[in-house]
Amino acid sequence: MMPLAKEEKLLLLQWLRNLLARELSHEQLHALQAVEFQQFFAFLAELGFASHSKALAEEIQKLGLFENPRLELAADFAQCFLLEGRSSALPYASAYLTDPTLSENLAKMDHYLDRFKLQLNREINEPSDHLVVYLEVLIQLIEQNKHQEASDFIKNQLLTWLPQLAEKTEKTNITTRFYPILVRFLLAVLR
Repeated sequence: MMPLAKEEKLLLLQWLRNLLARELSHEQLHALQAVEFQQFFAFLAELGFASHSKALAEEIQKLGLFENPRLELAADFAQCFLLEGRSSALPYASAYLTDPTLSENLAKMDHYLDRFKLQLNREINEPSDHLVVYLEVLIQLIEQNKHQEASDFIKNQLLTWLPQLAEKTEKTNITTRFYPILVRFLLAVLR
C-alpha cells in the first residue's frame, strides 16, 4: 500500500471520527446508503483499503434488510460503546491502559488539548481520553504538517490501546458488524 497523501489522511480520519463520535443521524445513514457513496468505497479500495471498503459496503447493504436500520445502529452504538466495560468496548484509553502508561498518556493528551486550544464537548461530558478526542488531536497534527509528531502520536498515544478496543468491539453483543468494521478500518488507516 502506498503512503497516503495529507489530504487523503485528513479525509479518512475526519470521516471515521464523525462516524464514531455518536449514533449516526438519519442524514449520515442515508448518505452511506446512497448509490453515489459507492464511488467513495471505490476510492477507499484505490487507497489500499479494498477489504475494509468491501466489508463496510456489504454491511451497509445488509442494513437495508432491517425495518429501521438507524435504530439498529443506534442500539449497536450503545451496546458497543456506552455500556459498562465488561459488556461494552469503551472508547477510552483509560479502559485499556494502566499506570504508569495511563498517567503518561493522559498527561500528553492534556498537553495537546492545551496546545491546540481544543475544548471538550461539555454537553456530552466526554473525558479527554475518548477516541474522538485523540482523533481530533491527530487531525490537528496532520493539518499543521507535523508528520513525525503525528507518527509518534499514533504509535505512543493511539496504538497503545486501540488494538484492544478493536478486539473488544468484535466481542460485543450487537446485531450488525458496522462498528467493529469501522474500528478495524481506523486501525488499518493508522497502521
